[in-house]
Amino acid sequence: MDLIVIQYLVLVPVTLATSIITLFTGFGVGTIMMPVMALFFDVKVAIFLAAIVHFFNNVSRLALYRSEINWQIIKRFGVVSIIGAFVGSFAQIYLDSNWLKTGVGLFLVIYSILTLSPGKVNLQLPRSIDFIGGFLSGLVGGLIGNQGAIRSVYLLRYGLQKQELVVSAALIAVIIDSTRIPVYAYSNFQYLQDNILLLSTVVASAILGTVVGSRLLPKVSYDLFKRIILIGVLILGTLMMFRII
Repeated sequence: MDLIVIQYLVLVPVTLATSIITLFTGFGVGTIMMPVMALFFDVKVAIFLAAIVHFFNNVSRLALYRSEINWQIIKRFGVVSIIGAFVGSFAQIYLDSNWLKTGVGLFLVIYSILTLSPGKVNLQLPRSIDFIGGFLSGLVGGLIGNQGAIRSVYLLRYGLQKQELVVSAALIAVIIDSTRIPVYAYSNFQYLQDNILLLSTVVASAILGTVVGSRLLPKVSYDLFKRIILIGVLILGTLMMFRII
């Protein structure tokens, strides 16, 4: 079978399913799509193409829920997360990201297990210093590229409505993607031109997945919504801890 056909048969349905599922978690599109893209492209190209899919996936969430944006959260969280992302990007040059990924994964596993447990363990920073969560989200994103889980864990503590959490996380992700995609494009633009039809189809499937997921979101209770996020955090943390991703 022709490689182009295989790319369509793999990337389009995987993107569609991922987009539906990750509407509930607030993260995962980039995390899942990067290694899937890497089946067909060089890793750096895969990161670039997955970032574009991630960007448009979050733009579609913004379009659907733009009236639900919590601007106080964006002001408090978004700016420091961008600063953290810049710091993390430079620090990556000097740090062993594999060990860091293991450490972050371990933290996410412990946090999600304790939060999901019946004991109601309270793991919260005081409001006066909780901007640290925003900084850490960006820092981890800059270092290892998986900031979404920390961001979702952080936003959960504010008791946001489902749509507020989805769109606030999406806007922060779009802001960060807008700073990193031009950098990737500088050295990988030719790959974008060569694969524009494939990428456009994959992006369309990501947007369709968001629309389908948005139809399902009202049917899910808030408690189940939180559990879906925490289970997603647990799964991602486990994969990171054992360096599977």
